[in-house]
Amino acid sequence: MDNTLSFIIINESEIDEIEELWEEIKQYHIEKSPNFKNHYKTFTFQMRKEELISSTEKGLLFILIAKIKEKKIGYCVASVKEGIGEIDSIYVKAKYREKYIGKMLIEKSLNWIKSKNVEKIIVNISIGNEEVFDFYSKYGFKPRLTQLEMDINK
Repeated sequence: MDNTLSFIIINESEIDEIEELWEEIKQYHIEKSPNFKNHYKTFTFQMRKEELISSTEKGLLFILIAKIKEKKIGYCVASVKEGIGEIDSIYVKAKYREKYIGKMLIEKSLNWIKSKNVEKIIVNISIGNEEVFDFYSKYGFKPRLTQLEMDINK
């Protein structure tokens, strides 16, 4: 049985390739969020896709997919906007965590971001998902601020 791990870079016109994995991370956030479950429930892949593509200049969106054989097991989306790099989304299927796949995804994405001569790199963490702080701290990320939000449609 060939369990060879591979990584493929896709362009923004192929972003639908990550939809199934994105839906899994969306479900994860619905379960974890103490305050904004409705936001995650109503936020669609199409909305996220349009947000990423419209806010990023051509060539400044990096989409990396991890595969075993032809099965997609994880992805990372990174972008550069106005000199700021961002890890927009990263996900690895639960079965494949603790196998350094997330490490490889983020390292490859950070290398891409750094090659774009950015001033800084950010990542936003949803409340309820603080357990990922340790993962990100290994790469030099530190909490800087907390943004509070009011859901006026609640």
